[in-house]
Amino acid sequence: MTRQDFVIKVAKINKILGELKYGIDIDTILDFSFLTPQLLMLAEWTADIQQYISQEPSPSLARQITSIGYTDEIKKYLAKHKEDITPTACVTLLIDSIKRLQSLFEICRQYQREEKGQYKDLVETLANEQVATLLQRAVDAELLDNHFQPAPDTKTLQLRVIAFAVSSICKFPRTYVDFEKQWSHTTSYRISTCSIPKYRTKFYEYAKSLYPEVDFSPLESSCGIETFYTPQSPEDITKMYNELIKYKYIAPDTTLDVFNGIFDKAKFVKPVEWIKEQRLLAYFLYLAFGKWNKKNLWVKGGKCFLINGKAPHIACFKSGYSSIKRLGWMDRFDTRLKAICEEFNHIEETAKEKVENKGRIIHIGKEVFYSDM
Repeated sequence: MTRQDFVIKVAKINKILGELKYGIDIDTILDFSFLTPQLLMLAEWTADIQQYISQEPSPSLARQITSIGYTDEIKKYLAKHKEDITPTACVTLLIDSIKRLQSLFEICRQYQREEKGQYKDLVETLANEQVATLLQRAVDAELLDNHFQPAPDTKTLQLRVIAFAVSSICKFPRTYVDFEKQWSHTTSYRISTCSIPKYRTKFYEYAKSLYPEVDFSPLESSCGIETFYTPQSPEDITKMYNELIKYKYIAPDTTLDVFNGIFDKAKFVKPVEWIKEQRLLAYFLYLAFGKWNKKNLWVKGGKCFLINGKAPHIACFKSGYSSIKRLGWMDRFDTRLKAICEEFNHIEETAKEKVENKGRIIHIGKEVFYSDM
């Protein structure tokens, strides 16, 4: 058998198993009598492949064998329906073929482990001296164990930093794919989608410190920033800023650039420090920005403001605003702050903006409804 024959037979086995898996997926009791010719060939091809790989061991061929799918699903199906399936030579042939394939998988995996030698704890694409040396830093920092797996207290965010750093140094074209395979058994989260914090960065900074030669700026994108939409002019924003400084609602060292940043992601510098109570901040957010930011008002408030150096809790915003409204204090909770917000919100909504602020239009017959979904 040639290498080309090997590849073709692997593809044909995958096709037969795929057809069986399709029958399982549509929840039918398979009639194996119609599959006798294919199952005869399945047994023959499996034997040929096993013989060929024993004579011509190769990492690439071993990968092709271990990529053959659906054997576990078919084995479970046969066990589940053993009372419904008539034991025939055909069924026996299928069971034997599945067993032989799974045995072959283990032989190939063992071969792959031996090929990697001292890097046997790393997936094949990471099994080299450079990666192992870089990951050893995380092992020494107790973020990974001696098998390069995450330690029990390691955060998903820290794994993302490690993966980004190693991929950057080794110039891997796909930053996270190989590391998600490496850590797939010990973490249920995709490290590539783990968000980067803006404020509580203790664990993030610790992981970064292990790789001082890496530029992490591409990782620290602005995708997590939320800012307020407002149709007001720069002059309106500046006037409100001056009033908030004058009457000591925000920290006196807050610059205009920092304040302008909460209205534009591209200009965002850092959150504004609010120096009054949190309930008053909720009151301010609702009066100043609620008209134009109904959907994510409290989320944006939590991103754009700090109280005592910490991000406010969204739940506290909601409960604080609700208590003011329930007590009927919306017009008198803080009359000066209310006046500042009313002056800021002197612009009227256009007809189009009124529709957009109501939500997405849903047409049902001749009726029109609005949805915030």
